[in-house]
Amino acid sequence: MNIEKTRQYYAQLTEEDICDCAYCQNYVNEVRAAYPELAAFLNSLGINIEKPFEAIPIGPADGQMLYSGVQYVVIGSKDDFRETMIGDVRVVIADSHPMTHILQDHFVIEIAPVSLRWSEEA
Repeated sequence: MNIEKTRQYYAQLTEEDICDCAYCQNYVNEVRAAYPELAAFLNSLGINIEKPFEAIPIGPADGQMLYSGVQYVVIGSKDDFRETMIGDVRVVIADSHPMTHILQDHFVIEIAPVSLRWSEEA
């Protein structure tokens, strides 16, 4: 892993790079407050929790939105990465993900499950 290059990658991402569907925007708006320990852990890897590469929502129910997985890009080699649990959330190397179109050495991690407050106005 290259934490500094990962941090640079996230610093250059803009709002236009993040999916603007209601499910993804709900994630962006709610995740940091709901999962502060997870946000701190991802930050230690250079990742901005509010800039997911891919979010996989299951759907809203009873005022909650469940995501079966949320993915993030990490620059560098996966050799130094260790899968872990942060609270009830698994942090693992993703088995599959959309094309990243990133030319430098990188991998994708996935966090799951994530349950957030859901609002139609998100």
